[in-house]
Amino acid sequence: MLKFITQIVDDILWPSVFVVFFWLVFFTNEAYLLNLNNLGVRPGEIAGLIGIAAMPLLHGDFTHLFSNTIPFLVSASFIFHFFKAKSWRIFIGIWLISGLGIWLLGQERTVHIGASGLVYGMVAFLMTSGFIRKNKHLTAVAFILVFMYGSMIWGLFPQYSWVKDMNISWEGHLFGALSGIGIAFLYRKLGPQDDPDPFEEEDELPQWWIDMENEKRALEEMQRQQHPSVRFTFKPKEEEGK
Repeated sequence: MLKFITQIVDDILWPSVFVVFFWLVFFTNEAYLLNLNNLGVRPGEIAGLIGIAAMPLLHGDFTHLFSNTIPFLVSASFIFHFFKAKSWRIFIGIWLISGLGIWLLGQERTVHIGASGLVYGMVAFLMTSGFIRKNKHLTAVAFILVFMYGSMIWGLFPQYSWVKDMNISWEGHLFGALSGIGIAFLYRKLGPQDDPDPFEEEDELPQWWIDMENEKRALEEMQRQQHPSVRFTFKPKEEEGK
């Protein structure tokens, strides 16, 4: 039980640190009127390059911050759980690539802020990894994410902001998702081991089954040695008088 709790703490530790930092930056910005949101990504502007690093840390209002908190915590925790060796590379790769895509191809004279692009990237990474890998745990995670955040797909298109009359960075969502999909294919051979194909005839028996059979044979041999079999020879009486 203690090991299980320790594992959960390890998985959510760094995602939780980032979430706390998001909230601290937001309330500090609001309390001291620092106008930090001007540090977001400004497509095509040299000064806007700093936004590639700063964008996920900045949020326009409390609703914006709160709506990104839970999806970020869930998706980041799954990445740190399943891809421990490469979790930081995946996380930072999605962060930087999505921001760079906005800076290169985003609409001019706009400022992009928020962690939603990073969330889209991590969710897309996990979903893509789950579908291209023969791993039941990742596949289950993919279906959970589809169930929880399936409506996120509408945030990839510019029409969403027109219909809803909301100032949404669909470019951030789109480049975040594309970066997650690309990194998933890049790391398709890493992460949790693939489950064996139960329909493949040439698959070897699992090691636990082999060990169980070996233990069973050893036990039977030990019982035979401890209790040797006794054989009796029967001789008919008519043969004794001959």
